[in-house]
Amino acid sequence: MSQGRPFIPAHEHQRNEGDRIRLPYRHLLDPQDPLYYEISLHLEMQRRAGVEIDQTVADNAVKFIHWKNDEVKSSEDKRREFQAKQAQEALNEIEAWKARRIAAEHWKKSPGIVYYILRGSLIKIGTTTRPRQRFDSLMPDAVLAIESGDKELEHLRHVQFEPIRDRNVGREYFNPGPELIALIRQLREEGGVPHIPHASLVSREAAEAAVEELLAL
Repeated sequence: MSQGRPFIPAHEHQRNEGDRIRLPYRHLLDPQDPLYYEISLHLEMQRRAGVEIDQTVADNAVKFIHWKNDEVKSSEDKRREFQAKQAQEALNEIEAWKARRIAAEHWKKSPGIVYYILRGSLIKIGTTTRPRQRFDSLMPDAVLAIESGDKELEHLRHVQFEPIRDRNVGREYFNPGPELIALIRQLREEGGVPHIPHASLVSREAAEAAVEELLAL
């Protein structure tokens, strides 16, 4: 048997005129329109549904398809914007976590620090060689500042701020006087804001607001 085109019954060559896609609609549309094919297809579907295609129907199809395309683009842009925002927030959280880990490791190796922590309306000045464990036990509202030092420096700071010590609480608790606030600002400027993870009874937002209010004094 010779090789050639396969036999196709004559009836399969015949197509009903109503089943043919009549594209394009050049007499009604702008062929340069980037959505020309989609608009033409929309008109063809309307024709098949029994709608008589004229210039008014074509103009409405152009408006509808362009509106639909803009809506799809807008939704896609919003989705991408949301995903980008989520990715950036995740990256920020990772960077913050890394900073806290580095700070924690640094102070773990430190010979000792003098710390300034906020508890309610008072500032506690103390010293420790294990800041993370110490702060977990104290549960301060916020760690305001730290500086390298030992019990000798702690004692000197207690003497320095003796006039504002709160005698109703204990020898390490002080009212937020101007000189103490100025020292805390200085330590934060020189060494940065302490990032030592610790337990606390207040939320991060409440702690940040309290620190901001305190430093504004």
